[in-house]
Amino acid sequence: MRKILIALSLCAMAWAGSPTDLDSLFRGNEYKPTLSASLRDTTSNSAVPAKVTGKNDKADGFYMLQFEAVGDFDAAQRRKAQLSASTGYSIQVVFDPPFYKLRGGGWTKRKVAEDKARELSAYNINAFVVKLR
Repeated sequence: MRKILIALSLCAMAWAGSPTDLDSLFRGNEYKPTLSASLRDTTSNSAVPAKVTGKNDKADGFYMLQFEAVGDFDAAQRRKAQLSASTGYSIQVVFDPPFYKLRGGGWTKRKVAEDKARELSAYNINAFVVKLR
């Protein structure tokens, strides 16, 4: 019986392999996903609208990504730091009673903003596009 238990435990350890991200969370380590270079591109995520050139590149407004709406100011500040570290965007906290809205990025075309939101969703960062003007 003891040999069977030892064999089963060895099989279980071999099957488990290297620790997963979930294992590192249980050990108290912070999960830090690796973001692609396009998410950290500083030329396209500034809050200043880009210069419009050509007839097809016409701006149709100003769009930002809204990540969350939080009811507590301290929670909004903590979440702002987390989002800024994970996305590379400078996150703004906008108070729209009764919520603190966390927004980042800035694009003049809706399609580009939606593409960035789709890229972030691949990293389990949820955001939706908001038109500001």
